[in-house]
Amino acid sequence: MPSLTQYPPITLHLGAHRTATSSLQRMLDRDAVALNATGIAIWGPKRTRTGLLTGVMGDPGRREGRRDVQARRAAGRVSMQRADLAADGVQRLVISDENMLGGLRENVLLGRLYPTVAARLHRLSDTLPGVGRVCLSLRSPDAWWTSVFAFLMTRGFAPPDRATLDAILQARRGWRDVIHDVAGAFPDAELVVWSYEDFGAKPETAYQWLTGLPPQSDARPMLNGSLPIDALRARLRDEGHATELPGVGQTYAPFTPDERQAMRDAHRADLDWLRNGADGLANYQSATAIQSGRRDRKGMRHGRGREAQVGATG
Repeated sequence: MPSLTQYPPITLHLGAHRTATSSLQRMLDRDAVALNATGIAIWGPKRTRTGLLTGVMGDPGRREGRRDVQARRAAGRVSMQRADLAADGVQRLVISDENMLGGLRENVLLGRLYPTVAARLHRLSDTLPGVGRVCLSLRSPDAWWTSVFAFLMTRGFAPPDRATLDAILQARRGWRDVIHDVAGAFPDAELVVWSYEDFGAKPETAYQWLTGLPPQSDARPMLNGSLPIDALRARLRDEGHATELPGVGQTYAPFTPDERQAMRDAHRADLDWLRNGADGLANYQSATAIQSGRRDRKGMRHGRGREAQVGATG
């Protein structure tokens, strides 16, 4: 069996949910055969959620002893799979699954943005040694939470009550906190971050960051978009929910204008932090930086990412 240094290096795409991740995964899945011919293997949710990572993904607080045994078994399965990839000449493994960050229902029930991500990813890093790059997409929290609520309503959840909204507002956990947790779990990997607002409608750009290659097709599948408010209201009526949804035009709007503005202001501060180097933790890819031919990469701390270039496949 090859040593770790002989395994194909890993690019880990964590999502997040509601940031056009499904569209990107559809493109990767569509091109999997062509990518494999170039030496790039793709493991998307069809692989990660069918037993490969049993004991690694899921609530980190449940049945810890049994989960430890399952995680060790998962590490063995992954190691054998990577050995097979190396034998087949694969040069890079791209793994994409937003559930590695946590579940949407957990976010809503605990009223915080990916509250268990640190424990989840530390366990994942033990299972996937040799991760060279970690990719994370983020979205303005007011829009992200709204999209989460709208999506869960299509899965049988009731709209959030005032207590849930207040818990989210009072927690004040933003993407900066998530980035710190991700960087702590993968201290030797390059952490690449981009925003849904910049690239949600351009999944082909994120595709190239993950693979180093352009998509095989110009088609841009846009999947799992939020329903307009009238469609959400109709679905809730069909399911027996009498709650009237607040909205702005045809858009569901659970937060008040002042609450939305406060969330956007906090997010703007997080983006400024990213643009100014993110304390050396992350490489922020912004539309303005790309258009001007530069990269938002100030202050990357020594050793992180080994000065890897975004989009490189080696």
